[in-house]
Amino acid sequence: MPMIVLRGGSRDGESTDVDEHVERLLAASDAPGMIDIYEATDETEQIRGNDEPAIVYTFVGQEPISDMSATHVHMPHTPGPGHS
Repeated sequence: MPMIVLRGGSRDGESTDVDEHVERLLAASDAPGMIDIYEATDETEQIRGNDEPAIVYTFVGQEPISDMSATHVHMPHTPGPGHS
């Protein structure tokens, strides 16, 4: 699973692992009722603490959340007790 880093939008600077086939990421937005959309680029960026560079995904816009998109939204990780 490659590491990615998000650039732009409300999730700017966040990183996560995705399956290798993922080229478009839907992420929870700060805007109520909206999702942020990120797409893979050819760029990579070194992320502190990781040996491999992360693939850069850039913000390409927002869409209203729907029943279909809600099942595909990547929720940010919540650190702390009980969350790994």
